[in-house]
Amino acid sequence: MVDISHIKLYYFDFENVPTDCGRGENIKLLLEDVGIPHDYILYKWKDWPKMRDEWIANGYTAGSLPVIETADGKRYSCTTPIIRLLSKQLGKYYGKNLDEEHLVDTVASFSNDWYDKFVQRSWLRPDLREDHLKEDVPFHLQRLDRYYALNDGPYVLGSEVSFGDFQVYHMITDEKLKLTDLPPHLITLVKAIQERPNLKNYLVKRGSVVQ
Repeated sequence: MVDISHIKLYYFDFENVPTDCGRGENIKLLLEDVGIPHDYILYKWKDWPKMRDEWIANGYTAGSLPVIETADGKRYSCTTPIIRLLSKQLGKYYGKNLDEEHLVDTVASFSNDWYDKFVQRSWLRPDLREDHLKEDVPFHLQRLDRYYALNDGPYVLGSEVSFGDFQVYHMITDEKLKLTDLPPHLITLVKAIQERPNLKNYLVKRGSVVQ
């Protein structure tokens, strides 16, 4: 058992980039949705190498962010493994059988593929942003939309939200896409995420509601 009565979430504070950008926000969305008390602790990129070395010296094997620290002092690394661990501990957000788990893992994996392209051909290379929007983004949108067409309901599992949905939604916001940029099933997903009781105000407050 893992004590998740309170969580510390560590990630980067990228200069001149919104704090909701990057992999840490995938975990943040789940924590907000389920209502787990948590602190979101952001390190300046320039300060991280020193902090990383200190953490490694103290037994933190990964030496990377994001990482969560549970109420009982355990640290867990890597975005999707963290979300999967939290979901299993909560007994939600991950489906009820192996087929559903595979479906959630699939859209989460495709979201990670999309994020890698976003970093390589947009974030780190603004000069390639237009090519990225024309070539990469439509491919990822259409592929994900096909998965969201499999079940009735706004989420990839149908009526039950999963951590994969949070990752897909976050990619749409990281790309700063509009509803008119999205295929039909992803429009339905976005609207459903933005109406979730514990997320609605948070998403408005952070100023990245998809419109």
